[in-house]
Amino acid sequence: MNALRHPVCRLASLAALALAGARTAFAEPVRLTVGQGQAWVREFFPPSGEKEIERIVWTNPPAQIDLDTLQVWNVRRPWPIREWRWLDAAATEPAAADDAPVVWRPQRDLPPPPARNRLEILLAQPLSHAMGHSLTYRLPDFDWSAFYRVVVRGIGPTSIEAVQVDLAGFLRIRNGTTAAYPGARISVVGTDAALQARPKPFGLLDLNPDTALTDLWLRPAEAAPLVPAVYPLQTEADLPPAGTAEIQFVHMIRKPAQIAHVCDSDEIPAPTRQGGQPLRRVLLVPNAAAMGLGFPLPPGEAHVFLGAARGAPFQTGRARHTPFPGTLQLDLGPVETVRASRQLLEEKPLPEGARQADYSVELVNDLASPVRIQVVEKPATPMQWSLVRSSLPCTETTRSLQFELTLPPQSAKTITYRLRLVERKQT
Repeated sequence: MNALRHPVCRLASLAALALAGARTAFAEPVRLTVGQGQAWVREFFPPSGEKEIERIVWTNPPAQIDLDTLQVWNVRRPWPIREWRWLDAAATEPAAADDAPVVWRPQRDLPPPPARNRLEILLAQPLSHAMGHSLTYRLPDFDWSAFYRVVVRGIGPTSIEAVQVDLAGFLRIRNGTTAAYPGARISVVGTDAALQARPKPFGLLDLNPDTALTDLWLRPAEAAPLVPAVYPLQTEADLPPAGTAEIQFVHMIRKPAQIAHVCDSDEIPAPTRQGGQPLRRVLLVPNAAAMGLGFPLPPGEAHVFLGAARGAPFQTGRARHTPFPGTLQLDLGPVETVRASRQLLEEKPLPEGARQADYSVELVNDLASPVRIQVVEKPATPMQWSLVRSSLPCTETTRSLQFELTLPPQSAKTITYRLRLVERKQT
């Protein structure tokens, strides 16, 4: 671990050090970008008083440092390094003569390995030191996780009033190394496993395009790997060696939010049993500066409380990666007072060889207040489909139809739409 709270690089001579002491400057805080299994560190060092330097001696670098990733930076760009070496790695005993007798020593009697607490870095060309310099490197054995505490006010047993939200977000940073970083600025980077597409079942039967007498079992294409997202939080934290730090990066009190009820065809089959199925209630929090947010939110566990933060949480789920601008969505579970039924009304052939299918979605609101409903229809057909008409305007994508409406209290509404189905072309 670094011996000094704000590490100091020792330069070429004692005169330079004396001059540096006479012109003391404070370095910027250490910046850590913590990933899943590793961290990237940038340490800043103030000007030494020298106009140009060609040699840096770094005292007490982290023991687990990955020296292959070490870089010296001036204000704007990395500076070329000619070579580096440990100054304290000399052997502690002279080499024995070839004819000397072999002496066996137990492990406990062996001398300790030489300490590596001074790293000499020789630069390929002189570096102007009027603005100081910084060192960047990689450290293994770091990890992070996020969790949220959400209090929702305004949801009653019979109605939904104006909803207000308290939101607190926390980061747990695990440091498995011997390096300590007090007052560091923390950002994180990683992927959200919830965004990974569900694996398709193995085995898709298709005709062989070369010989119609044989069939092929086609392996589904593998999902593309997730691209890590960067969360530039720049949150201040004290990271102890071989320990865990918990820091708060979001604190929002009594901000307005919206409630939506989602009717997803993946969860509500057609035909639906009599009486319909409950819809899922979702809390929608805009990721905006006016809400006290305004930056990408990392994925993590979420504990939701209704009305107060006392006792056990009403719902425990997971908050997904939320970009900026975007909307943080939290699942509040199914509700019996808002239900839906889906039906396939009719499917018939058309003269040109295509088919026509009519669907309906019946929505029922038993609450004493209006509700916002999002309907997501994903036609369950292997054929290529296109929308012919619908009773409500909708947004059409390559895989779904999306309707949005507000249902008055104690009311019901039916959405109908018609699809044209054709055989998919072989590629």
